[in-house]
Amino acid sequence: MAGSYLILGATGEVGRRVFATMRSRGLSVKGASRRPDGAGLVEFDLLDSRTHGPAFEGVEAVMLISRPGDEEADVHAGPVVEAMRARGVRRVVVLSALGAERREDFSLRKVERLVEGSGLAWTHVRPNFFMQMLARPPLSGEIAELGMLSLPLADARIAYVDAEDVAAVVVRALDGPERSGRAIEVNGPEALDHHEIAAEIAGATGRGVRYVPLDDDQARRLLELRGLPPAHVERVLRFYALARSGWCASVDAEVSRLIGRPLGRFATFARRQASAWRVLGRAGDGPNPD
Repeated sequence: MAGSYLILGATGEVGRRVFATMRSRGLSVKGASRRPDGAGLVEFDLLDSRTHGPAFEGVEAVMLISRPGDEEADVHAGPVVEAMRARGVRRVVVLSALGAERREDFSLRKVERLVEGSGLAWTHVRPNFFMQMLARPPLSGEIAELGMLSLPLADARIAYVDAEDVAAVVVRALDGPERSGRAIEVNGPEALDHHEIAAEIAGATGRGVRYVPLDDDQARRLLELRGLPPAHVERVLRFYALARSGWCASVDAEVSRLIGRPLGRFATFARRQASAWRVLGRAGDGPNPD
């Protein structure tokens, strides 16, 4: 690797892993955050153009991430891409989503198209559902308190991927131009249904956990109770519908070779994250941030 790097979303699920990996290798890397309060972090607010230019100063390659659930991601990304061009950025790695290319009206696909038309070298990284979503609220709390995993996924299989592996792909994509002009799908090494997922969590925690499939109406009510705005609820339900149709069931075909090691399996992840699914307050229990 050569040059200087900027990691947007450097305190998020993937960004913090990319940032930490590159710092550990002694690379010239900055992490972008709205509230920079750590070593190597610089101020960057997607919605505040005044922070864009200074963050990109002297940067060759950028990891670009949009706000989760943002239906206007391309609108907000436009000024960011222009600031990159103005400050001499040469390459962009877009953290996108599996299947983005199948819907031109999908906000992340619009971001991809924006970058493709920018004149910058680009790579899209399109991950499947993260394993970590099952070990974070609200799903982790439901499992801990009720021993249930409730999702509108019927018997669909999903090749969940560990965020550690997604971050490793982003680091390799930032590596050089040989991966420019292409998209990399990041799937896990196995496709599991959610009865199997529940069984793995039960085995890791030593307690009963069962999967409860929901229909769309039940899922809609649950998401609304969790405080999601209506537009976001419908967006989430569309993702689940795509997963039920089999979009997320393909297992890894190239990423293990790309990063030079086997990909993480859910059983290993479940053992590592077991405390996330136990009720706090019991002896030996406590949070285990991944």
